[in-house]
Formats: sequence, C-alpha cells, structure tokens
Amino acid sequence: MQKLIAVLCVVGLCSCSSKKSEMSSADAIGVESVAEAAMTETAASAGKAANPQQASPAMAFKDPYQGNSKLIKTLHYRFEVANIKKSTEAIEAALKKYPAYMESSNLRTEYQLVENHVILRVQNEYFHELLTDIDAQALAVEFRNVSTEDVAKDFVDLESRLRTKREVEERYRDILRKKAGTIEELLETEKQIGILHEEIEATISRVNYLREQVNYSTLKLELYQHIQPTVAIEETPAWGERFSDAFSTGLQGVARLLLGLVYIWPLLLVVATATGIVMFLKRKGRVSF
Repeated sequence: MQKLIAVLCVVGLCSCSSKKSEMSSADAIGVESVAEAAMTETAASAGKAANPQQASPAMAFKDPYQGNSKLIKTLHYRFEVANIKKSTEAIEAALKKYPAYMESSNLRTEYQLVENHVILRVQNEYFHELLTDIDAQALAVEFRNVSTEDVAKDFVDLESRLRTKREVEERYRDILRKKAGTIEELLETEKQIGILHEEIEATISRVNYLREQVNYSTLKLELYQHIQPTVAIEETPAWGERFSDAFSTGLQGVARLLLGLVYIWPLLLVVATATGIVMFLKRKGRVSF
C-alpha cells in the first residue's frame, strides 16, 4: 500500500513538471511573437518616416487647380508689310476661315510711315492657324510676344463669393416671406436684398467676362509700311510755250480791263457829262480858268 502511494506521488510530480514546462514554453513563444510584432511595427514606422508620401498617400498634397487651368492668351505682334492695304484685306479674309472677328482697326499715317493697329479675337483652338496666316504677310518682324495668364483661382474665388451671396440673399428672402420682425427691420432686409442683388449681378458679369477672355485669344497687331516721299520736279517750258502763255496772259489782261471799265461806266458817264458842260461854258466865255 505504501509502495502504491509512493508511485502515485511520483507520477503526479512528473505530470506537474511537464505542465509547467509546457506553460513556460508557451509563454516563451508568446513573448517571441510579441517581440516580432513589435519589431515589425518598428520597421514599418521607420519605413513610413523614411518615405511619408508612400506610407500615407492620403496625406499627399493635391493641387485643386491641377488639370483645370483657365488661360487668357494674348499676342503682341509688330511687323512690316509690302502693301498695308492688301495685307489688311488678306487678314480680314483669313478671319472668315475661323471663329474669329476683328475688334478694332486704327489706320494712321506719319512721315514716311503708314501704320494699322488691329485687334483680333479668335477661339483658342484656332490661335496657331490664324497666326500662321498672319505670318505670311510679314516682310520683317520687329517683335512677337505671346503671354498667358491663368485665372482659374479667380474663377474659384468668384464662384465661391457668388454662392455665399446667393445663400445670404435666400436667408433674407425667408425673413421677408415669414415677415419676422418690425417694419423697420423688414425695410432694412429689403435694402440688403437690393445691395446683394447688385453685387451678384456684378459678380456674374465678371465671371462672364473672364469666360469670354478664356475662350477667345487676343491678337494685337501693328502693321506698318514704309513709303517714299514724292518730290515734284519743275520743268522749264520751251520758248514757244512761254510766248503762247504771255499772249494768253495779255489777252486776259485786256479782257479784265474792259470788264473793269464796264463795272465803272456810271462813273465814266458822270465824268464825261461834267467835262462836256465845262467845255461848253468855256466856249461861251462864261467860265475862265
């Protein structure tokens, strides 16, 4: 009996030691897994710190205007032409081939120079085609400058202002519909609605102007042509022509003299009558000198 109890005690002790070893091994495995996870997280965090854009693409900066540019294109072009009239007609004919028009034309003449300042508007898609037609008229180019201005931010700003003003206007209209407040407050509300309406109209006009500027490019042309001054050469007439001119001039003088006498015939008549009376009285001896 004592031997059986001893054997059972030995078996219990062995089983307890095996369970403890299993638990310690499990704890060791758990600690190792936790350590590996920590090392993995540390390496991942280090990778994120080394390359933040790759680690967090949502945090990368995005330009709200990227791919949404609104450009106003303007050309300043001065060149010499052979014949300014024909070149102007050729440019007007080229405008008919594209969705374009002439905004203004100013022709002026200076000393030995004729200039025509022309402003053209053309849709952006046909800017280079029209410019190629204009280049064909140039003999010598003085300057040709192309500039662009991006007004996308202006569009966003104007649209934001317009949206805000319309919301405020709608709130004021709600107050009028509900008739909340005193008469003075309602009158002030109507006044504010009028002011907001004017501001909204001005903003819409500005947006439409910018949209037209973006859709159509502007070409400012200065055509000029050099002209040679004309010098009049006086030719000496021949002797026969000079005698003929002198005879004609003499006849014209006689005719003018006779015409003058005709003009003063009353005076001549008075003088002749007075002279006749004096001569008659002198013959009678009544008058002596």
